[in-house]
Amino acid sequence: MDNLPLPCQLEWEIQWNNSNSLPSLQDKEENRGVAGVFSGFVGNELIIAGGANFPDKMPWEGGKKNWERTLYHAHTDTMDFQWGIITDFLPAAIAYGVSIQLAEGLLCIGGCDMKRCFDDVFLIYKEGGVFKISYDWPSLPVPLANATGALLNNKIYIAGGQEKMSEENATNHFFVLDLDHKDKGWVALPSWDGNARGYAVSVAIENGESPVFYLFSGRDYRSSGYVEILTDGHMYDPFVNRWTRLQGFFPVMAGTAFVHSENIVFLGGVTKLFPGSYEHPGFENILRVYDRISHRFVHEEILPFSVPVTTNIAVRENNFYITSGEIKPGIRTPSVYEGQIIPLEK
Repeated sequence: MDNLPLPCQLEWEIQWNNSNSLPSLQDKEENRGVAGVFSGFVGNELIIAGGANFPDKMPWEGGKKNWERTLYHAHTDTMDFQWGIITDFLPAAIAYGVSIQLAEGLLCIGGCDMKRCFDDVFLIYKEGGVFKISYDWPSLPVPLANATGALLNNKIYIAGGQEKMSEENATNHFFVLDLDHKDKGWVALPSWDGNARGYAVSVAIENGESPVFYLFSGRDYRSSGYVEILTDGHMYDPFVNRWTRLQGFFPVMAGTAFVHSENIVFLGGVTKLFPGSYEHPGFENILRVYDRISHRFVHEEILPFSVPVTTNIAVRENNFYITSGEIKPGIRTPSVYEGQIIPLEK
């Protein structure tokens, strides 16, 4: 952190609202938060579903991870959210899948529970004022958890992840689903030139002459115990079906990112793996702005709150929402951080 460059002048800034948290599931007991949720918008409601936490004891105290089926939903038009809760909503207790925002609802892809990874794909939508699930979607070619994905030109790209919970090995899978031809199912594409990985970060940029998919960081891991935190970046051009390795250093493993104009905004990440404890320093609370035209970071700043990892960012117009997540190993936050992008006067 001591080597962060001075912030350059952006044409916008972020105003934060840190007042909202997931509601209590039981009277007088604060929500512990969840990591690995599905999240996004269904209509004009923010939804957060599934995820996992440690409800009784921390993992270093012998605590067991709990997997959720609960759906939280709230209108975001007011400063303070009024949450609704639907318990046992998901078809199973699931976490660490991929969330893809579609016009018709939130597409949930893969994930896992304590025993296995899933190849299921389903859509959360709302009809007649009732949240529902559609299973009319092709399954993944293999079960996948801790993968990453994005929507680009009506095609969904999924990268990396792991197939099993019993033998946790990162993969270099790269699949695409053409939403205009769902009947063809998921198609395997050439992988990037680099390590297999889970917990990576991805975004897609559709504007400009060459729409592309970006893949950053993550970690390579094997059931043998091998772990390597990755800081590389890769760009996939679907027009020529080719990957390009990016120059630069991307220390954003398990963090989140979204696109604003020609910028990729990264929030948080993990740069070193320390054993879990109450004394853990916490994960990075750095916001980084990468300019895809100049291919460099143009702004970095330290945020005044703990930025969760293993979570998602849900975007609606100029507002975005960091939907709960993990702030230290085993420790979740119930906070839902809202950021609003404000143009600066020139």
